[in-house]
Amino acid sequence: MSSRAWSRAGAVAQVLATGTPRRIMARTSRFALFAGGSVLIGAAVAVMLWNQLGPGPLDVFIGAVRSRTGLPLTLAVWSTVFSLLGVAWLLGRRPGWGSVAGPVVVGPVMQLVLAQLDEVPPPSTLVFRIVVQLVAIAAVGIGAGATIASGLGAGSGELLAAAASDRSGHSEPRVRVAFELSWLVLGVALGGPIGLGTVIVALSIGPAVASGYRLVDAAMAHSRRQLSLAAVRV
Repeated sequence: MSSRAWSRAGAVAQVLATGTPRRIMARTSRFALFAGGSVLIGAAVAVMLWNQLGPGPLDVFIGAVRSRTGLPLTLAVWSTVFSLLGVAWLLGRRPGWGSVAGPVVVGPVMQLVLAQLDEVPPPSTLVFRIVVQLVAIAAVGIGAGATIASGLGAGSGELLAAAASDRSGHSEPRVRVAFELSWLVLGVALGGPIGLGTVIVALSIGPAVASGYRLVDAAMAHSRRQLSLAAVRV
């Protein structure tokens, strides 16, 4: 290849690595991260419901709303999550774009995946169910890590806890635990599904989300380094 062709290729690579195309690529990556993370969360929670070992505290409450009202799973998710977002907004924390779009994606994915899984009997042994539950929790952690890394808006639980923390003066983790316990108690009182899996989720979802975020963030940093090296080489 001639030197002119090489310089032409270098110029193209430089344009792609900087300026408007780079900003477009960064924005597209954020949307892809958010969408992929939301789909993964919805699918993983559907697995927990199918597994019949017990979902997380908020999903216990959503299950109670579903059983009491007869709403489809998607509408039960939307009505619950959008109510939480509305309360957070009233308390002073305005939802971001991703805060609203997240449940719009998660609800239908949960319903679709659960409908497919219901065609198959859940695991028959407790050990296998625990393994399935742990895998699903890890998937939720990665999905949540991806949505957090996208920077498009906090989830309903995080937003509500932050808003209540601002108003009450209590630390955000303590407020979040109080909300989790409230959803669990209300969900159980209204007949929501609960079991050993609920305890497993409550104990492990925090570390799973933290680990998922670190994993996604490290993968993004690695991709940025590779892109920068490729631009330098060209």
